[in-house]
Amino acid sequence: MNKSIALYSILLFIVPVATLIICHQLILIYSPNFHTIPFIDGKVSVSLVGRQAYTIGIFKPGFIIYMIISILFYFKISNFFQTNNKKNNFKILGLTSNLFLCIYIIALGQQGVYYEILRRLGIILYISNLYINHIYFIKILRILKNKKKILLNSVYLPIFYLIILSMTILVIIGLPWINPLFSYPDQLKNIIEWNFFLLSVVFYIPIFFIFYNLAKRSNNGNTST
Repeated sequence: MNKSIALYSILLFIVPVATLIICHQLILIYSPNFHTIPFIDGKVSVSLVGRQAYTIGIFKPGFIIYMIISILFYFKISNFFQTNNKKNNFKILGLTSNLFLCIYIIALGQQGVYYEILRRLGIILYISNLYINHIYFIKILRILKNKKKILLNSVYLPIFYLIILSMTILVIIGLPWINPLFSYPDQLKNIIEWNFFLLSVVFYIPIFFIFYNLAKRSNNGNTST
């Protein structure tokens, strides 16, 4: 189980990042005079990168793979917590968050007000659920650590706290965008979107190290990371 969680967690970082890098590079190839570092300048949104005629065929399959891995991850992590006598709702939360992402992916590239509303609702609800899931994961991990169900290296929780703090700041800054009547600067919205996405997947890197180390030491009966 530990090996599976480690594998899924690192793939949850690699797959979406690789997908967006490929799509971003294709935009630069097809528009050589257009230069952007969206994390800084916000010239393009994630949606714009993904819905181009020459990128959508990569973006959608890439994120479908990401959704499948995400569901597998949530089921495995739920089972891990249950084996440590900690009931949780990760299976439901995982299915719910990926359902909203699926709605966004299906609506991406489609024309019309209906699909625009679906994209907006899908991504807002997905981001909200992902944010809650990350906080919920930290909460349960901290409970297990305090109960000494798992001996956790002291460096991991501060890393998680820092990521969540940064995500919280971005959520607060971007909150007015939820209201469609509010005129929110596009470039600022894009900067928030890209950086929130990066933080949300970077979150899986320390998870990878936690469960990679657990898998390595499980043969010795040692659950320290």
